[in-house]
Amino acid sequence: MSTYCRKVDRRILLYATILCILNQSDRGSIGVAKVVGLENDLGMVNNDFNIATTLFTVGYLSLEFFSNFVLKWVGASRLLPTLGILWGVVCALQGVITTKGQLYAMRVLLGMSECGFTAGILLILSFFYPKHKLTTRVGLFYLSSPLANVISGPLASALSQIHHPTIKRWQWVFILEGVITVCVSILGYFVLQDHPEKCKFLNPEEREFIQKYKQREGTLGGSQKLAARDVFKVLGDWQVWVMMGATFAACEACGSVSVFAPELINELGFTAAQAQAMSALPSACGAIAMVFIGRFVRMCGSHWLAGTSALATALVGSVMMISTLNVPVRIIGL
Repeated sequence: MSTYCRKVDRRILLYATILCILNQSDRGSIGVAKVVGLENDLGMVNNDFNIATTLFTVGYLSLEFFSNFVLKWVGASRLLPTLGILWGVVCALQGVITTKGQLYAMRVLLGMSECGFTAGILLILSFFYPKHKLTTRVGLFYLSSPLANVISGPLASALSQIHHPTIKRWQWVFILEGVITVCVSILGYFVLQDHPEKCKFLNPEEREFIQKYKQREGTLGGSQKLAARDVFKVLGDWQVWVMMGATFAACEACGSVSVFAPELINELGFTAAQAQAMSALPSACGAIAMVFIGRFVRMCGSHWLAGTSALATALVGSVMMISTLNVPVRIIGL
């Protein structure tokens, strides 16, 4: 079991984590671009920037429900790298726009091209790992989200220092991050596999082992057909809808930090370059917390209690940011 899981870790999980880091970085790069002149160059005023960030979610939600059905039909080894190439191209195209209307269109397209990625990776992980090994891997995969912000802040800060007579600093942020994503996504055609039963990097004994193990668990291994009754069974479970609401709230909060942290720090009196670099601090704290969250859950003896404690901590930080003008206290709250 350990040998099998380590082999899948090195291929599927490692690549998925790297691509997710790029996914989160491309999604949040608009926040860095704003600090280095995006709004001024595109003539954006009032709520124009907020509209641009919201339109990403509109595009994302428009196709999200159907993404896993397409994944099951097309296959992960083809669909997920293609999605990566698509959102990388769209991210790079944000660097050549000249109007806010074009930015709005690009944000919708970016959301549409990213919508199936996270759900698709989670589905693939469920194909390859036994249930008792899956939770840890999902946690490691989600660790890529705060790591993305830790990396993208200083990276975007460095990219925005590039000086060119015709290309603006915020354009470099979009273009280079998009190009990097496209290059990494192409590797996915050779790394990702649809399901363990036909996985090329597993030997016959390992393929037979995981197939029989998944059958004993009563879980899908990837090659089985997904029946309509299974879909309706999940949709009829009230716990799924409660979890969806809680996840929506948590993701919106995390997304807000990713997009608006550079601006918030910039408004506290720091320079644009300092704001971009310091925007990594909240995510660094989040990454450290995620490393120990499993132990905290066991200590609490309840996922509900651990989750409530985490959200309460986030609420305290929000109160700290809005209740004082003291810069160190606001940074700690963030």
